Amino acid sequence: MTKQPQDYYSVLELSPKATPEEIKVAYRRLARQYHPDLNPHDQETTAKFQQISEAYEVLSDDEKRHRYYLERHVPRSHQNYYRSQTNTFNSSPQFTANRRAEKLYNQGLKKSQQQQDQKAIAKYTKAIKIDPQFIEAYLRRCEIYYKLENYQEILYDCYRVIQLNPYIVQAFYYQGKARHHLGLFPGAIDSYSEVIRQDSRHAQAHYYRGIAYRDTQDIVSALQDFQIAADLFIAQGNQSAYLLAKENISSLTISITDNSKKLDNLVEGCIKALQNSFNNAVSAVKVLIQ
Repeated sequence: MTKQPQDYYSVLELSPKATPEEIKVAYRRLARQYHPDLNPHDQETTAKFQQISEAYEVLSDDEKRHRYYLERHVPRSHQNYYRSQTNTFNSSPQFTANRRAEKLYNQGLKKSQQQQDQKAIAKYTKAIKIDPQFIEAYLRRCEIYYKLENYQEILYDCYRVIQLNPYIVQAFYYQGKARHHLGLFPGAIDSYSEVIRQDSRHAQAHYYRGIAYRDTQDIVSALQDFQIAADLFIAQGNQSAYLLAKENISSLTISITDNSKKLDNLVEGCIKALQNSFNNAVSAVKVLIQ
């Protein structure tokens, strides 16, 4: 049996419809996160970096990307025929529809870059209407909805993406942030936990899960997540995020110390009150005896 090629799109956390620019952006982000220089002596990270580099080498080259598509989706015995029919395929209704969706998606990207959020949403929505499986369009729409604080719409888009592909980490990440803003803290923790299950080195997921734990008064879990996030941030060279995580650790530590002092004072006060009550009771008994 012929071995199935590795899923390079999942490696770069992209949908098969990703544009060349999105492939480049994803590669840069992940290469920075998993670069061996930032994670010395970590064999798992080194292997992940090699996968990312291999995926980018194939998907960033049009010819290699096309061959990769054939290897994954077309039986070897039919690949020559498929190549001979490329022009016919390119004129098919489905191909034309996909091209229209991609064109609208790219127009949405431009509108987003120009800060024309509502127009960008309209473009992404039209692209999704043409192609309901256009994962990148859902995710881009999520970005704008988050900016506009439209958390219910984010939940809808994330749910749709997860239905299409349950291994899109970004969908769970946005789902967690939307749930958190809506006050759905246990749900937010579940979403961030799924991100971390799929990518244990996702610093932002650890950080925001720490925030959610803090908001549910689970201080121990919050401190653990903030510390992991701080370690990952500093390894990635993200100094500002590292300082933010450490600030939360300091704040929670001070809070624990203050609460401990308050508890000590409360216990001391209770003991004194009990002693006074006991002394009063003894005095009363003595009076009765006399």
